[in-house]
Amino acid sequence: MFVLTNAWRAVSRRWAISVLTVVVTLLVSFGTIASLAIVQASDTAYGSAYDAQNPNAVLRPTAATQATMKSDDAKSTTSRYLTLTDYEPYAEKMQEQNLTFTYSLISTVPVRQSSSIKAIAGSAGTESSADKTGGEFQLRAFYDDNAVKANEFGSYHLTSGKKLTFTDTTATGALISKAVAAKNNLKVGDKFKVGDPTDTSKTYEFTVQGIYEYDDAAGSNGDGKYAKDNRDNVIYSAYATTYTMGVTKESDDPKNDWSKPDLDIVFQFSDTATYKKFVKLVTKAKLPKGYELVSPSLDEYEASIKPLGDAASRTRIVLWVVALGGCIVLAALTIARTWFGRTDEIGMALVSGVTKPRLGWQFMVETFMLTVVPAVIGLLAGGLGAGAIGAALADGNATPVTSGIVWPLVWQSIGVVVALAIVAMLRPATFPNANLFKASEISEDKA
Repeated sequence: MFVLTNAWRAVSRRWAISVLTVVVTLLVSFGTIASLAIVQASDTAYGSAYDAQNPNAVLRPTAATQATMKSDDAKSTTSRYLTLTDYEPYAEKMQEQNLTFTYSLISTVPVRQSSSIKAIAGSAGTESSADKTGGEFQLRAFYDDNAVKANEFGSYHLTSGKKLTFTDTTATGALISKAVAAKNNLKVGDKFKVGDPTDTSKTYEFTVQGIYEYDDAAGSNGDGKYAKDNRDNVIYSAYATTYTMGVTKESDDPKNDWSKPDLDIVFQFSDTATYKKFVKLVTKAKLPKGYELVSPSLDEYEASIKPLGDAASRTRIVLWVVALGGCIVLAALTIARTWFGRTDEIGMALVSGVTKPRLGWQFMVETFMLTVVPAVIGLLAGGLGAGAIGAALADGNATPVTSGIVWPLVWQSIGVVVALAIVAMLRPATFPNANLFKASEISEDKA
């Protein structure tokens, strides 16, 4: 009780340094655990979580190639399309290397508007350009859900209706954009017809199975010169449906006109390591001229975690400043509180019969008073607030505080507190006995 009472009196007398020590301890513990949560979340996102992705891979025209593909020139565009034959060498190479993969496909052709459905007009005037463009809409057929994930127009969600049915060859369902549905007063269950891109006598009837809206405000092919270049004029359907109708079926003798479908084979891999092997294999086998290999799913994942990575880059600096700088400041405050201005106090206590170990324990208790509780409060507050702080700094990415952060930090905090207590204890422990005479003289003078 004697030690506790004297310790409390000592920290009360030096209230300015004591308050500053408490504040710094709170800030260091709070900032460290919150910063570590962000850094660890980023390391996981770019490490084990990245490696565990199921990447897809597609061959897409380069920007230079796309510049030569004109929306009103079938030959310049469709002559650049890849066919199933172009993909066969890569499939064979993967089988030779025993790479595990699955594949899907996307098939796209332009189709003409009709009296039952009108496209959102392009700046060039859709009515007069249909013969040149193949139509005002693009009909895009997905083989399965994996193909949907590789859609370069962007991800979408349904505002009404149901998702596509991929295996039913009798299905006639299609998805239209919210903008097109509003323009034509179409709702789920309504039927509409579109015209063949090259044979004006042919039409294909679909049923509105769902109405979609893109997740992002703008993507590739947002607005365009021609109506079909506007991504809101894309009609999505299942490959089983369009293949049965004959509109997206690849011909045995394809011509370079708008009836030739734009085929995207989507390779799907179980992990990032297999995808990287595929990249090396394709690079070695040489890509088709004017094409590049991209992974829409990895690109999307990397874009989603980029804010987290940027936040972690800034936070790493803050972490070092808070943790290292804070410990230095705490050490300086502890030294200032215990090593300076207390010579007379220590001498008087020793002359009065207080032993050095007991006095050293008092100095340690002072340190515990100023650091233990603030450290606990700071860790709890930082742990509880890390999620909200991370979400604000990392655009909504999760930054949880895991046991891998908590327990090492708890032990490190204990180590720092004990180290500061030892620094404080060393002051009376190393007090020179010669100074006792000065303390005795002071005591006699007071007497």
